[in-house]
Amino acid sequence: MLKRVSVILTLVLLCGTTAFSQKKADFRMWEDSLCHLRDQVMAESDETTRLALNEDFMTLLEEVLQMPDAFKFTWDSVKNFSVLASPDNVFKIFTWYVVKNNYDIENFGFIQVYNDSRKKYVLYPLYDKRQNIDYPKTQVGNHNRWYGAVYYKLIPVKDKNTTYYTLLGWNGNNLFTNQKLIEILHFNKEMTPIFGARVFKNYTEKVARVIFEYSKNATMYLNYENQEYLVSTGKYNPKTHDYDYKRMRCDMIIFEELIPMDESMKNVPAYLVPESSLNQGFIVEDGKWVFQKNVRGSNPDKVRPDYQHKNRNYYSVQ
Repeated sequence: MLKRVSVILTLVLLCGTTAFSQKKADFRMWEDSLCHLRDQVMAESDETTRLALNEDFMTLLEEVLQMPDAFKFTWDSVKNFSVLASPDNVFKIFTWYVVKNNYDIENFGFIQVYNDSRKKYVLYPLYDKRQNIDYPKTQVGNHNRWYGAVYYKLIPVKDKNTTYYTLLGWNGNNLFTNQKLIEILHFNKEMTPIFGARVFKNYTEKVARVIFEYSKNATMYLNYENQEYLVSTGKYNPKTHDYDYKRMRCDMIIFEELIPMDESMKNVPAYLVPESSLNQGFIVEDGKWVFQKNVRGSNPDKVRPDYQHKNRNYYSVQ
């Protein structure tokens, strides 16, 4: 209780300061205060207090982001919550999570975006609504229907007059599974954020976002980097009884394929684990993310021999 009262008094004093200057050093002070408060949230053992402290964190962050010149601050010392800025300086997105006593994860965030018609930066709060979304892979909606995650990578992709900001994220989900996401963020004419878009081609499902769910005991790789993928030449090779392939290289979203630990559990996410030798990816073509089944997942600096087809024995649990 004393800790809670102390935090509230600190917030009142800080937020009520009228002589606060907008120098970089002053924003650094706010950054330090927010990181300290975030540490308190993560260290608190009582769920009720933890959620109350998280409300304080969200309130203070909102106050800071509404200050003049707040968008110019880089937030480069933050380690316990995520801050991503779009390369075109259109918006910043802040995301973080709170662990419940039952190990469920609840995600939170803000989008800070410039609204040209209002001539000011506007804040959109993000509250995790994934438990109330019936069809999460295909749902498209505004910030009030956010499928929560903590984002760690932002990739802009232009399609005609629309820029789709691709977000790679992590969601701790629950006691049994983690999730990795490829989320699509874009803005309508009023600069209201919209999550989800049907920009994925040749994928196994028609989706507005890609969600990978896998065992809590596993770690899945999902990133954006320069990698190789294989393209059929259309020429049949009688020696291999297959078509020849050529290697291509470009920037892509690369991820490990999920396989079941037990074939009888292939539809149970808690029994799915990433296989590091089976890489897949998405490459950009005409403003769309095109799925690639065969990705090398090699070190870009390492010279590789030409591709040769080999029959493979896949791992299975007896």
